[in-house]
Amino acid sequence: MPAPVSPPPEPRIVYVTDAGLLKPTLVSLWSLLEHLSTSAEVQVWGDGLSTDEWEAVHRVAKVNPRVTLVTRALSAEMFAGARSPAAHISAAAMGRLFIPRHLSGRVLYIDGDTLICGDVSPLFATEFGGGRIAGVRDYLISKWIALGQGDTPSHIARITDIRRNAPPEGYINSGILLLDCDSIREAPGLLARLEDVAAASAARWGDQDHLNFLFAGCIHHLNPAWNASWSRTGDQRRFIRALGGTPEELAPRPAAIMHFHGPKKPWKAPRFDLWSRRARAVWHYRRELRRFRSLFPDLVP
Repeated sequence: MPAPVSPPPEPRIVYVTDAGLLKPTLVSLWSLLEHLSTSAEVQVWGDGLSTDEWEAVHRVAKVNPRVTLVTRALSAEMFAGARSPAAHISAAAMGRLFIPRHLSGRVLYIDGDTLICGDVSPLFATEFGGGRIAGVRDYLISKWIALGQGDTPSHIARITDIRRNAPPEGYINSGILLLDCDSIREAPGLLARLEDVAAASAARWGDQDHLNFLFAGCIHHLNPAWNASWSRTGDQRRFIRALGGTPEELAPRPAAIMHFHGPKKPWKAPRFDLWSRRARAVWHYRRELRRFRSLFPDLVP
């Protein structure tokens, strides 16, 4: 008689935000809650949020009564020596480096510049295959390598910089991360190195580089549906295939998490070609934003 199959653990999901990214994060949180099919614990970690801003987090969380909300105010000491690699990236994002210290089991971290389009609970049944973290190969790095290391000296220099520390073919985007917190804590010295925000700040692309370099060889690659770059999963799979992607990565799946990485954001009214993939992603975001506005008109980005 076959052994019973254990159900996947209850999802535990973490957002990290500050006042500047709070409203887009609330849109992402709302879209997550709209699609979750199971009970879950959602944690929102905030850097410098006011009482009214924390109250807004609780208001949005109430749309799904099956979800338990946990909030955590981040201390300034956590970010001593931290700096952002770009103006559109908040230094508060480095709060994700502290997730394994405070939580156990598997934890899904999600950036605030995202829109959830599907149920994320199946992610928690992912087989890590010896990995400590799981993520999706970065769209731009994969593209540049798949097309011959890019077409500009800056692209080539960027890939060369990564190659000094980790194989760029496996470089992941850190906007969506599935962390095996127990495995990370069990490795001698790994937790302290992970939390070194000064070292993360010294890397060219901040904690994204830091995570890739630190976990090189211990990263499990997810299907791009879980971190769809402006909903361009077709292109992502094409690039990943050129890099020797796994069957898990190449399986056709609709975008479950759209990620609007980069300086342009869909809530900032960018002007894209109406026929481009990015424009279609913006249209999708704004359609959902209208629904969000009907519920929380004062919280629209």
